[in-house]
This record gives sequence, structure tokens and C-alpha cells, in this order.
Amino acid sequence: FLRDVARREHAVIVTAHTRGDQVETVAMRILRGSGARGLAGLLAPSDVERPLLFCSRAAIADYARRHGVSCVDDPSNTSRAFLRNRLRLDVLPALEAARPGFGDELFALSERAAALRRKVDEVAAQLVSRSRPDALASLDTRTLATLDAGGLKLVLPAALEIAGVWLDRRGLELLAGLVAAGPGTRGQLAGGFEAIRARDELLIVRRRERHAEPMRLNAAGETVFPGFRFRAVPVAAVNGATAAGTWTVQFPSSMQLVVRQWYPGDRLTNDVTGGQRRIARYFADAGIVGPLREHWPVVARGKDVVWIPGVRATPLPPHPGEPMIEYRCERVRE
Repeated sequence: FLRDVARREHAVIVTAHTRGDQVETVAMRILRGSGARGLAGLLAPSDVERPLLFCSRAAIADYARRHGVSCVDDPSNTSRAFLRNRLRLDVLPALEAARPGFGDELFALSERAAALRRKVDEVAAQLVSRSRPDALASLDTRTLATLDAGGLKLVLPAALEIAGVWLDRRGLELLAGLVAAGPGTRGQLAGGFEAIRARDELLIVRRRERHAEPMRLNAAGETVFPGFRFRAVPVAAVNGATAAGTWTVQFPSSMQLVVRQWYPGDRLTNDVTGGQRRIARYFADAGIVGPLREHWPVVARGKDVVWIPGVRATPLPPHPGEPMIEYRCERVRE
């Protein structure tokens, strides 16, 4: 809600979190087994400003009294029904009594964790690419493979946050395993995401549960198939080179074409003599691993597959005098 309002008003969110709030946050994360990244607590990079984070509650309350600043105390802050309040009212005072300066030590720990987090974020940014339209992010597995388990535990959460994906402990263990796995290995992440191990990269994608229904490939304008966009242009109107990442093919204008998911038994006629080869073998040659093949489209004429976008097409000459249509296909981010 606050972010929506701030965006609409071109404003910044400012909170009154104090040094005590930070100490409590770090203590809670320690109890929950957080790693170094999580121990940064409220000092982690954020679009929220916290100008009082280095001030104690007592100092702020004293300032308010001396300057006649009215304030409101949230009555729920005294309820021991909440873990944070139990820490604030009971646990942390007891630890401070047993070890004077314990709160300062926790705060200093969070400062070191925040500094480490900033350095790790810089490293992670070098490992992540968001240029692939078929993935939220791709991670360089050749570099990741050089890291030990501790390094992966630091870098992987930072890398996925760049793509807007947050890892739980199970997801972190799964991703670390995929770094060392072979191409085609996959695993499901929380939040409806999936990780797919390709040849030299680890792809993070949105999980798609259903296969798309076949649809007619329009001979004019656009046809949108999940994850892909097709455009049809008369060959006579083609002018200049196509954009990088766009696949093209030309077919006779009279041909009725359908775009659909490929099936494991599909074959493609690969030459004018009628020779056929399984589509799965073409995928293997092109480095398109198993999980990425599942939703890859093919273009068919009747029962015959005539085009695997980005991979191979069947040569189909027109009848004398018949115009040709150029079909262009590109991947799009869903």
C-alpha cells in the first residue's frame, strides 16, 4: 500500500525504525538460522528511508519530551504474544545484563553483514543476465561452479533477488545442486518459479502448468503463442534485415499453417527428397535442453511439422507465380 502511494505521489517512504528495532531484527534472524545476508537486517539496501536507525528509543523519547513533540505508543508493543516483544522486554535485557554491550555487538554484526551484502551484490550482478526473453534471469554456471558451498550460499540469493525471486532454504539447496548438475536438470522454486540447468547457464523461469492449445498461424499480422510471437509479412514487402533474436522462414501464401506444442513423436522433413528426422534430435543439436523443449512451438501443415522456430524448417517451394509469406518468430517474456 505505502509503495503504491509513494509511487503515485512521487514520494519516498520514511519509517521511524530505531537502533533497538535493528537489534531485535538481527536477534530474530539469528534464532531462525539466517545466513550472513539476512543478518544485515534493516541496513540492507531498500527503497525505504530509515533516518533514525542509529538512534536509540530512549534518545528519541527524550528529544520528544524536551521539545514538546507529541507521539503515540502502540499498545501492542507491550504484548508478549509476539516474538519481537518477548525479545525486547525479556530476552535482550537479560542478555545485556549478563553481557554488557551485547546489543551493541549485535548492531556491529549487522553493519559487517550489510557491508558483506553490498560486496556480494556487486559480484552477483556480474553473474546474472536478463537479456533472454524466455527467462527472468540466466546465471553463468561456469563461474558459479568455481565457488564452494559457502560462496554459493552467499551469491545465489543475491543473484535471484536481481530477478525478483526470493529463495527459501530448500530453494537455495536446490539451486546449489543444479549448478553441479547436467544440462536438462530442473527444480521447482517457491512462488511459482522454476530453475532449469542449460549448457552453460542456469535459467530462472515462471512455471507454466498448462500446455497451450493449437492455433492457426495468421498469414497477415501477428499470432501470439505463449512465450513466442509470430509476425507474417509478404515477401514483396520485406525490407532490410530482421532484428537479432528473430527467426524467419518463407512459405507459400496458400499454405494453411498451425502453431502448436511439439510432441515427442514429431518428425521434420529435412530435405526435398522427403527424408525425416525426429524433432528431439534437432533440439539436442541446438542445445535446447529437455525442460525448455516442453513449451517450444512447432509450425505444422496438417500432421506434418514444417518449422521448428530457431532450429530448422522444411524447404517448401511455391507453385509458379504464387506469392510467398515471410514468417518471423521471436521469444517474448511472459
